[in-house]
Parts: sequence; C-alpha cells; structure tokens
Amino acid sequence: MHKGAFIKFLNITLPVRFSFQPIVVASFLLACISPTNAQVNAELFPRPVSLEIAVNFWIRVYTEVDTSSGFLHDSENLSIIYARLDQDRRAIEARRKSVEQDLVVLGSGKRTDLTPSQERILALWPDNVSNQRLREAADHVRWQLGQSDAFLAGLERSGAYREHIRDVIRDKNLPPELAVLPHVESSFNPSAYSSAAATGMWQFTRSTGQRFMRIDHIVDERMDPYIAADAAMSLLEYNYRALGAWPLALTAYNHGAGGISRAVRETGTSAIDVIVARYKGPRFGFASRNFYAQFLAVNDVEKDAERYFGRIDFAQAPDYVEVRTDAFIDAQVFADSIGISLDRLRRDNPALRTVVWDGVKRIPRGFRIKLPASEFSSESQLLARIGQDFKYPVQTPDISYQVERGDSLSVIAERFNTTVGQLVSLNQLRSRNSIQIGQRLLLPQSEAQAAKVAVSDEGIYTITRGDTISTIARRFNVNAGELLRLNGVADARLIYPGQELKLPGLFDQDAQLAEASAIASNATVIAENTTNGPNIRTQDIREVENTNASAVSQEEIASNSGSQVALVETPKIGEGVRTPSSSRNQMLEESPGSSDGPVDLASKNQPGFLDEDFELDQGEGVENGADAQISVAESEAIALESDIEILLTETQLAEFLAADPSDYSVASDGSIEAQASETLGHFADWLDIRAWDIRRLNNMAYRDPVIIGKRLSLNFDKVSRADFELRRRDFHFNMQREFFATYRIQDVEEYEIRRGDNISRIARSQYSAPLWLIRQYNPDIDFNRIRVGQRVVFPLLAATQL
Repeated sequence: MHKGAFIKFLNITLPVRFSFQPIVVASFLLACISPTNAQVNAELFPRPVSLEIAVNFWIRVYTEVDTSSGFLHDSENLSIIYARLDQDRRAIEARRKSVEQDLVVLGSGKRTDLTPSQERILALWPDNVSNQRLREAADHVRWQLGQSDAFLAGLERSGAYREHIRDVIRDKNLPPELAVLPHVESSFNPSAYSSAAATGMWQFTRSTGQRFMRIDHIVDERMDPYIAADAAMSLLEYNYRALGAWPLALTAYNHGAGGISRAVRETGTSAIDVIVARYKGPRFGFASRNFYAQFLAVNDVEKDAERYFGRIDFAQAPDYVEVRTDAFIDAQVFADSIGISLDRLRRDNPALRTVVWDGVKRIPRGFRIKLPASEFSSESQLLARIGQDFKYPVQTPDISYQVERGDSLSVIAERFNTTVGQLVSLNQLRSRNSIQIGQRLLLPQSEAQAAKVAVSDEGIYTITRGDTISTIARRFNVNAGELLRLNGVADARLIYPGQELKLPGLFDQDAQLAEASAIASNATVIAENTTNGPNIRTQDIREVENTNASAVSQEEIASNSGSQVALVETPKIGEGVRTPSSSRNQMLEESPGSSDGPVDLASKNQPGFLDEDFELDQGEGVENGADAQISVAESEAIALESDIEILLTETQLAEFLAADPSDYSVASDGSIEAQASETLGHFADWLDIRAWDIRRLNNMAYRDPVIIGKRLSLNFDKVSRADFELRRRDFHFNMQREFFATYRIQDVEEYEIRRGDNISRIARSQYSAPLWLIRQYNPDIDFNRIRVGQRVVFPLLAATQL
C-alpha cells in the first residue's frame, strides 16, 4: 500500500488521497506517480500531423509565458504568433487593431512599400499565402493568456488528488492518461469557476453534473474534487461508449456528446483532425476545436515537467476519517460537539453550500463528513457525542412564496429584502426572465428575518439556531411536555430556526386565535416521510388545520405584503432505487433503509419503445451565486400565466442537452429518427396537426407502434422545422432535467443478452432505468433487433438523497 492518505469509514478502511502539505519530490518520484511516465498510447490517443501545430502552441502557452503576459495570434493557424505582450488590456487592444489593419492592407494584394510591421506580419505566413486568407485573418486575431505559473501551481496542487484520480481510473479500467485533464480545465483548482458557468476542479456545468452528482441549494458535489473526480471519469466513460473514440470522448467533455455526435453526422467522419478542420457548428468554437490538442500538450508537459519547471513541491495527501451523519444536524452544533472549528469543517467539506454553514440548513442525513484523521478516529463514536436533541429527522423547512399576477423577480426580491441573484441561485431557475403565476419560489432564510431572540408581548418565542425543546423549557421555566402539547408538536426534534412557539402561562390564546386561524388557512407544509420503505418519493402534504399547530414564523412577512408565504420542507427522495444486479460481485453502497426491490421507472409497453412519465418538480439551476449581476431587463421578468408555453432558445437547449447524443434534428427530406419516450401524439402536438395525419403520411395502421430508431416523415405546413426541433428538444430537456434532479448515475454494468430477453423488460425489472437513458449509453444498438450474446450497457441509478 502506498503512502497516500486513507479515509476510514466506520470500521472499513478505504484508500483515498487528500493533501495540502508541500513535500519535495525528486525527479524519479515524479516519473513514478505521473500517469504519463510513458509515451501517450498512440492507438487510443492518436496524434494527427495536422494537430501538431496546435499541440506545440499549447506547450508554449503552458511553459513559456505566465499569467502576466500572453500571445497575440491567429485563431485558425496557431503557428502564427504576432506578438508576445504583457497583460495590459489597452496595449493588447491597440496592438490587435494595428495587426488587423495591417492584414487588411496585405489582403488587398499590396506587397511593396510595406511598413516594418506589415513586413513582419507577412513574413509569418507561407510565401504562397493568398490575399483572401490574409483578409480572413483580420477577423481571427486572438489574445491567449499565458499559463506557465498556473500550470506549475496545478502540478503542485495535483499531489493532493493524483493518486485518488489514478485509483478511480484503475477501478473503471480507463486509460491513465486521462488523469491530466484538470490541467486543461482548472489547473487543479477545486474552487474554479468559469464564465461558462462550469464549477470546480473538473469544471462541470449543472446540467451535466447532475447526471452523476447531487447539485442543489444545499449540496453541490462539484465543489468536492474527489467526488467530482469519480463523476468526471464516469462522464468520460459515457462519452467513450457513446462516441467510440477517445479523441471524440475528450472533446465531448468540453462540447458535449450531443454536439460531437452532430459533428460526426455532419462531417461523415470520426477523425478528430477532420472534425476540427471542417465542422462549423454554432457552438464549436476555439475552446472545443483545441480541447484535444490541449490534452495532448499537457501530457507532454507533465512527462517532462522537471525540464520545464525544475523540482516540483507536490502537495501531500493528509488522512481523513469519514463519518456519515445519522440525522440532520446543524453545522455549528456538529463542530462544537466533536471539538473542531467550523472553519476547518467547512474547508474539508466544500460540497456543503453556504446555507449550511450559515445555519439556514442542516447538514443532510447520510452526508459523509470528512474529519482530520490526526484528531479523530472511526472508533471514537463521533456521532455519539452529539445529543439526540440536536439530531433532527427532517431538513430545516424552506420558506416559499407563491408568485402572483404582476410579480417580477425584482419586486419579490425587494418585498422580502433579498436580491434577484439570491432568488435565481436558491431556486435554481433555468431562466432569469420567466416566472409563472402560481410558481413557488424559495426565499432566503436570514436569521434577521427568521429568528427573534426575545419573547413577544403575546408570549410567543421564536426559535433560534441551536435551540431545543429542553433548553427553551429550562430558559423560561416551563414544562417541556406542556410546551409540546400547546404547540401541537408531536416530536421534540421537529422544530427549526424561525418557528414560533407559544409559551405555557405566557401565551394569550384568545388574543391569538383569529390570527392563528388565518395563518393555518394559508400555510402549507410539505413534510418528509421519515419511514423507511421502497417508495421512490413519498410526501405527506397536509393543510395545517389546528389553530394550536405551530405557526409559520415568516407569515408576518406575508401579512405585510398581503401575499401567501408557505413553509415547505424539502421532500425526501426515497432511497430504494436499484443499484447493481445480483450478479455483480460487489454491491454498491445504498442509503440506509433502501429497498432491495426494483423501482418501475419504465412503463409497460411494447418491445422496443417506452413512454416514461415522471412527475417531478425540481428546477434547473443557473450557476450564478447570490451576488450575481443581473440586468434590469432580466430582473424585471413579469410573472406569466401558468398555461403559457415557455421554450428555451436553441442555444440554451443545446447546452442543457450537451451530454445527450440523440439526433433530434430534421433531415433535409423532412424525416426524423424516432427517439425513446416519443409518441405520435408528441409529434402531432409539436406540429399542430393530428396524429392520424402522421400515420397516413407514413402508411401506418392504427395500432402500428412508433419504433425507436426508425425514421418517420413529417409535415411542416403549420410549424417550421426549426420550431419543431425547438419544441422537441424542450420536451427532452424537461424530461431529463426532472429525472436527474432526482436520480444520479452511480455506475454502469454490462449485461449479456440471453434467449427470450427484451430490452424494455430488462430496463424495467432489473435496472429500473428509463429506456432513453439506456439508449444514450448504447446509441449504436438497434433495440428492436437484439441478439443472444450481445452486450448492452445499463446505468446503475441511485436516488439523490435530499
């Protein structure tokens, strides 16, 4: 066993490497731990001659110039570098305009009486360069910031993660060269954010990350570099299965499997150099074209790191113990109970979002807390140090507001003393400029709003962070049991910051009766079902009927605005989704209380096609934080009628469906390829025609099913092809967004087809997976003509525990 760190979980010791302490590593050790200590596998990662110019360019970026300077260059031909300049925006812009003007002159055909700068620029190009190419070059002048210091810092940071990444790669039987990917994405910076709303060391967007991780307003696993490493390799594995070649799989990490599938279809080739040269997709820009070349370049630089940078001070992986919480626990209470600072706890557990550290939300039950092994051990019964009064069976309820006619995000933000950015982030809104009447928006729970430390004149106490029924009873010298009965609280643990409690002997019940009745009629609580069982999603939605029931503290906010505010607990997602089949040697870990039985996510339908229907309500989020800058036009989005159809733009849908390789386009002959979950009714609705019209056009009898993968001719007399594609992608976006808000892909398993097997039945009974997801993993398989012995990849799903 190597000297990397370990995570100890309960009585099991698992090798996981974490580090932040620098050590000096000699050159031979660097070679040993580097995944690129040998030449890159040319069979898996071909290096076309036409990409060598780009590879050499990126080697220079990573080794010659630091982040205080950079190259002014041609974005199409990376051998053309006009100047190396310091990072000065005005100087760069002036030089760029000068180069553009000189190229325009040269593009006109002028070759005599040239200025010195024009002569220098012309000398960079081949002797036979055409005037047209020079004119085009005037539009391709680009600035590239240097990265040498960032690359060195990334090398040093990588020591904290390298062996963990290597273990994940080995467990998944993937090429070791993939371990260098964070150099391209973030320089191994676990706190990195990009302008494209990608987050963390592995730079996941929300829509792609939710396939493999929990991402919501309480937990964002993209920020944990170790969890995200596993997710990144799962994504690369998926890309490879969908696209069949590692250059394409890597490029898809940046551009999405859907975009690369389209590039393959449009260029008619899977050769990465041809795609880079010929594909002109609207989103296939400079970053996507160069992603594979950057990957090859960082492998080269890592292999010779000491030649470029000298001795490397790698961060050393420290030991952690990992403890899975057995209840919902306040972060400050957890830290105080076990004897660790809140700052250290936060630093070691970056997946927990600010609402947890601010005390607005509790650490979720089942969350794996990392603790320094030098101070704690798995045998110390850490959870036993936390009193039962501080362990809650439910998450702190959310405070929500129901959108009314005329509302806008800015109006709502002003009414509740918050910001538009906070509302967008907290509610994970997929669009900042559309909200609907009746839609419920979560409101920030600042302690200034939710907690009052003194008893009101009416004898009402507002619970503050860290309170328990016992401490409140002692503080006011009242009986704990009577306190529970008066407030209709059945379980002493079912209290939360901001909740108002009537104090026995102090509360004037007659004076409050009318107000309590009004509150009860408006407040809706979505309570978590705390019983264990096989249900995927169990909610107990009840109206508060008893005037003695505890009131919603934020109701006074609503009374000031005349609007309805409700207390909404985040519903628990059941934990019974099936993981590996019984044939798997080692079962993946399930959440406590999970069911062994399969969950029927696929409808019982004819072989080869399914029509799934998931009633979920999780929204797609944006990446902006609470301080996001939002334009006046965006913030003044007025609430729309709930029955108005809202479609995303083509660009937005392409981004959200980036990982989906399915073909949703209309061919030049007006035909489409039928995809899983689609029906004639869907097509008819998107085309504003009758389903029978489609049957007649395709000579289909009344009972003929829609066969996945088969082509159908459509009529576009009433709806344009572009609008049809937009509606079609919007349908699949919503279906997949809702699914991955509730489930994540935990692993994959290959299944060998036996006599009598049926894909739909296997998906439903053995893997509890929707057919559209299985087809994404097996895009080249005709599900209507499977054969005995054929191997099909099935995703193993886990419920996202909320």
